[in-house]
Amino acid sequence: MGVEKVLETARLWIRNFRESDVGPCWESWGQDEALGKYILSYPMAGIWQMEKLVQGFLTNKDAWVIVDKVSGKPIGYITVDIPYRPLGVGEVGYVIGARNQGQGYAFEAVCCILTEYFDNQGLYLVEAKCSEENLASLNLLEKVGFHVDGRLRDRRMNLLTGERNDMIVVSITQDEFKASYE
Repeated sequence: MGVEKVLETARLWIRNFRESDVGPCWESWGQDEALGKYILSYPMAGIWQMEKLVQGFLTNKDAWVIVDKVSGKPIGYITVDIPYRPLGVGEVGYVIGARNQGQGYAFEAVCCILTEYFDNQGLYLVEAKCSEENLASLNLLEKVGFHVDGRLRDRRMNLLTGERNDMIVVSITQDEFKASYE
């Protein structure tokens, strides 16, 4: 196993997952019912589901746990899926536990990850997808500089209500991101 890479913002450490993250992640967001409104696998059915998630992330260098520097506790995670690296296109996804939402952590984490993947991993474009109902996430992505590319009908479901809604697809290029943050 190589040296662990840790990215850093003013308030966060963003690092790859460790086996020891299972319990703290379970406590931080695994049981979070509010996440179920937008993400199908929440709340998790039991700690075994968090164990399975972390086990899957242990070998994925593009899966990062987001740790609050002050408390030292994980508050969420962020991933970049790059199905075909020569194309230079990735998809970012993130989860921040409800008790840590609305404090700018996701904005910090997304900007940090975009900097890493545009500057050091050579991506050309990063996209993201979210429910049309998830206005906080859509606003965050637009604040970062993502542009709406399209709408996919009825591709998301609010598990709390059973209601289907559209998925919004957004993207940002390396040049667009750099122009916003230079």
